[in-house]
Amino acid sequence: MISPRKYAHRVLIKWFISDLYIDHILNFNESDLSAQDRRFVEALVHQVIMRQRMLDHVLKKFITKKPKPPIYIALLMGVCEILYMNVKDHAALNETVTMVGKMDHRSKGFVNAVLRKVVTFRDEEWEGYQKDPRVEPGIRYGFPDWLIRRWIKQFGSETMELLPSLNERPRKMARIVKTGQRKKILDTLKELGVLEEVSAYNKDYVFIHSWQPLLQHELFTEGYIIAQDVSAAFPIMLIANDNPKSVADVCCAPGGKLTALQQYCPKGTKIRGYDLNPQRIEDTQKTLDRLGMKDVTLKVRDVSKEEMPLFTHILIDAPCSGFGVIRKRTDLRWRRKEEEMPGLLKVQHDILENTSQYVKPGGMLVYSTCTFDREENWNQIKQFINRHPEFSVVPADPAIFPKELITNYGAIESLPHQHYCEGSFAIALRKA
Repeated sequence: MISPRKYAHRVLIKWFISDLYIDHILNFNESDLSAQDRRFVEALVHQVIMRQRMLDHVLKKFITKKPKPPIYIALLMGVCEILYMNVKDHAALNETVTMVGKMDHRSKGFVNAVLRKVVTFRDEEWEGYQKDPRVEPGIRYGFPDWLIRRWIKQFGSETMELLPSLNERPRKMARIVKTGQRKKILDTLKELGVLEEVSAYNKDYVFIHSWQPLLQHELFTEGYIIAQDVSAAFPIMLIANDNPKSVADVCCAPGGKLTALQQYCPKGTKIRGYDLNPQRIEDTQKTLDRLGMKDVTLKVRDVSKEEMPLFTHILIDAPCSGFGVIRKRTDLRWRRKEEEMPGLLKVQHDILENTSQYVKPGGMLVYSTCTFDREENWNQIKQFINRHPEFSVVPADPAIFPKELITNYGAIESLPHQHYCEGSFAIALRKA
């Protein structure tokens, strides 16, 4: 039977030597680890990935030359347990040293000595060190320097409030789909011990402690609830409250917002979903089937250039950097590259240009992202409006949306350090 730390070590080696996202590596399907051990592995892996710059920075105080990657990754794990996790010192040291000894007996003493020095450092210097202004923000908070520079340009000094919030553990949310049975669903969630509270932004969205007890429960399998952050509701409500007759979700996979359109738009609204990837269209259909939603048509289409029918309303849930969900996708900060950003902006531009042709006069185009990056959001829309004066902003209605989410130009923007949800953007444009 493999130990939790050895399992985490294998996962981290794969992550560090590949370009894969951790979600594609960290899979417990073939593991016999207990639920408690799995939680420990998951926490350790994500903390090492998140904190790698600080862990590396601290280790440089005590080693002059990096050992081979397997030993160095074990050191990162041990330092992470000592500095960031509530693990007893003897367990962090002994288990890490034992694991190293099975890989390379000669490295046991070295690893033991380094980790003991880190314990002393933690007890004597760590508290002040975390606040030391000489430690760069990218090291302190665990982000690449290009992202720090980008966000300081966009948010100024507020970036130093944003960064730590992106390292907080994300809260899990579910959307109540069968709203006619809301009380029964809430009561069942309470009985299962997973209900935290109802979102202040939308009564159909609830915070839950864990998805684990729900994955095999009829609430999930029979489509009473779906995993979704409340920020996903914002662009949906812009459309649903505008009396739509026909709606296209042009980047519909994996189907969360598409199913929300079906749930919240007036009965009889014609809804169609498009996506470029045939496999993702299949996955979206499975989601629709699980929720019992029959009246949604799906099509494979490249909406950046291919023709479409006309619709009264079009939702562009645009491909984006995903920075708004970094709390859920820990390694996105490292996997997303600066050189990719112009390409993402070009894709967003092309989708806006093409799909805007298929909004009926008097209809609405809603553009949304799961990022707070302002170049992808308001800057993208400003440029679009300059090219297309036939479109104008429809300011979000404060009677429907919380005032703190509405920007001075009428869009909806959520920020993880300010609001009770993930980072997102949504704006409605009326076509003359």
